[in-house]
Amino acid sequence: MPTLTMSPTDRTTQRRAATRKPARQRMLDTQANPEWVLAAPFRAHVTHLMETAQVPWPIVAYQAGVPLATLRTLLFGRHGKARIKITHQYATQLIDVRTEDLRWMRHSQVSAERTGTRIRLLRSRHQSWEEIAEFLDIDIAFCQSLARNERTCCSTMVDILAQSACETIGLSRWDDIDAQY
Repeated sequence: MPTLTMSPTDRTTQRRAATRKPARQRMLDTQANPEWVLAAPFRAHVTHLMETAQVPWPIVAYQAGVPLATLRTLLFGRHGKARIKITHQYATQLIDVRTEDLRWMRHSQVSAERTGTRIRLLRSRHQSWEEIAEFLDIDIAFCQSLARNERTCCSTMVDILAQSACETIGLSRWDDIDAQY
């Protein structure tokens, strides 16, 4: 009959397993890696900014200088799971944004030339007028007039949303649009 003794390797493995923190606790341990902070307070801050300034989340991402994908996963999670941590750098950038920094984007005007180009690019990728207008938070007629270059200006918010729509479907980074169209 074989003996039931443990080898030194088995004992070390068993000792490590007994002292190891559960996976979720390791993920929440931001003191082990100070480059990361808990995401929940920043998620709440972004939600508050969106509600008080009445702007969609891509506007907050643009103003904070945070990648769209990072803010999207912060707000909506990934694969049904909420994001637990965020880098200290992005957290600092988000917390520096105030409601006043966002409100002006709804009313300030910029040239509509690049916005029209972006809308035409979205249409070339089979996005419907309805989808584009809804994402840009404008009516369909205004969206079509921007695409036909019949408007000389539009709000900063519409321009930024057109940029983020292009980036979201992989058409362009923020300012590389002229080279493509």
